[in-house]
Amino acid sequence: MRTPARLGLVAGALLYAAAFPAEAQVVVPPPSAVPIPAKPRDTVLVGADSSKAKADSIEKAKADSIKADSIKAPIGRFSDPALYEIGPQYEWNRAQLFAAGALTVVDILDRIPGVTTFRSGWLATPQTATYNADFQRVRVFYDGIEIDNLDSRNSGPLDLSTVQLWSLEHLSIERSAGELRIYMRSWRVDNTDPYTRVDIATGNEDTNLYRGFYGRRFNNGGVLQLAGQQYGVASPRFAGSGDALSLLARLGIARKAWSIDAFVLRSHATRDLERTIAGSGRPPVLSLDATNTDAYIRAAVGGVESGPWAQITVASLGFKGTTGPDRTAGTAFADTLERRQSETQYNASAGFTLGPARVEVEDRLRALGGQTYNGASGRLDLVTPIGVATGLVEHDGFRKTTNADAGIRAQPLPFIAFSGSIGRSIPITSGASTQITTTSARGEVAIKLFGPWLSAGMIRADGTPGLAPVVYDTLLLPTVAARVSARTASIRGPIRGGFGIDAWVTQWDTAGSYKPKYESRSEINYSNKFPRAFPRGDFEVRVAGIFEYRGSVTFPLEAGDLQTPVAKTISALLEIRIMRAVLSYQQRNLLAYQYQVIPGFEMPRVLAIYGVRWDFWN
Repeated sequence: MRTPARLGLVAGALLYAAAFPAEAQVVVPPPSAVPIPAKPRDTVLVGADSSKAKADSIEKAKADSIKADSIKAPIGRFSDPALYEIGPQYEWNRAQLFAAGALTVVDILDRIPGVTTFRSGWLATPQTATYNADFQRVRVFYDGIEIDNLDSRNSGPLDLSTVQLWSLEHLSIERSAGELRIYMRSWRVDNTDPYTRVDIATGNEDTNLYRGFYGRRFNNGGVLQLAGQQYGVASPRFAGSGDALSLLARLGIARKAWSIDAFVLRSHATRDLERTIAGSGRPPVLSLDATNTDAYIRAAVGGVESGPWAQITVASLGFKGTTGPDRTAGTAFADTLERRQSETQYNASAGFTLGPARVEVEDRLRALGGQTYNGASGRLDLVTPIGVATGLVEHDGFRKTTNADAGIRAQPLPFIAFSGSIGRSIPITSGASTQITTTSARGEVAIKLFGPWLSAGMIRADGTPGLAPVVYDTLLLPTVAARVSARTASIRGPIRGGFGIDAWVTQWDTAGSYKPKYESRSEINYSNKFPRAFPRGDFEVRVAGIFEYRGSVTFPLEAGDLQTPVAKTISALLEIRIMRAVLSYQQRNLLAYQYQVIPGFEMPRVLAIYGVRWDFWN
């Protein structure tokens, strides 16, 4: 088993990093965490020169206490899309991502109406998602690089468990009519104050997780970042066993008007053979030993918050993996040999921000499998106090489509709001495009009930000849070209006294392939910093209770469709922050409800995971 050796490497790396000072931060520390200037060493002297020495000492103390500007220019240039949800937007900064209790990308996607997530077990198992009942409609962008599925054996959708949520500083989700676009920004540091962080967690199914972060910005604008995550799961039941070690590094320099950096994120994951429950007759998820490497060199110029900017990124994406056979079946698979795939992306983007208007254009060139694919896009965002309007046009040479969508949020009165999006996708005629022309739309109207927004809406989308989640079963059929529609309702926002609510329900027209008839998620949360007792902000409590419901889901096969039964779970999350340490405890499926997300794979009963996240400033 590889886990003990890896845990030793990670523990050693954390101890080694902690021995050196760091000069960066992730979030602004509370007032009690701000470094206090060191006292001058010579404050009282005797003799004839004591007055002069004392004056020199005072000047030195002033010089020591008044450092050069500790906030350095940011690395890279980003123009995150304007979001147009009613109420809280679907975006999270670094602290919010961890406070949400999310360990993987699908933990975040579970919060989004119109999204249906799939997993065969716990952390080490494959994870996928549909948007409007279509796997092709989910796209992931990491620092502007689109993440594609490079595993030739898994020709279906991207396995979202390979996307490293822990490495992010910001995540935003654009829920357009035609696509769900997930925009991710990797962790960066901008403060010369030393920063180190350690996370430790453990839980059911023999789950152990460790993280370590080290960042430093230098006075000349230089940046050095190192980070890593190791987790291991040794499930004695059916939750799926495996482990993964991920490492991150960044080296670069940034000045006020430009920046250049090199970044690498490498993950080596092993997944054990995951068997189905007895009597299901379904094949197992085969074991996998895989390494994913994402690296880029990036140069950027121009303004950060306003004015013109431009950026060029050259990225290399790589996959190397070996699938193990099911030896109990008595046969060996021809694809158990190591397989490799690499992709190069050349991205050039530029934009301009002037007041409420933001314009961005981008050209993306892919080199993959001996072929090149070019794509170009343009976006216009208009953000005003009474609403948001946004539009995107894209010529996608990789998918051989031309796409356009527009979104709007209008709030003519403080208690009334409207939101909607319309999109259209047309296949490119010059080439063997397998796509069809599709039109999609969604809309919502909401009223504000004191704090939260109560909304009702609809979804209409034309399906495409899509993908199948063959990572679970190679005999599963892809989604078909058919129109889907749904009605939605939600109540989201703060209530009173630190309480908040985030609840939604989706009723699809019919239960179909990879689509339940009903799906909902409801969360009641409470947060309090107790400002009277802790005026310096050194204490905070956050509690959340979650109920999730999913109706029966159909999985199409040539030999006859399979269905999963109704699934419903109750979960809870507790987080206590004491100065710079956060104690976290969460339980999923509190009532030990037996359910399946993928036919034949029983999900874990009660899943508890608890630990601590601890930030250190020098």
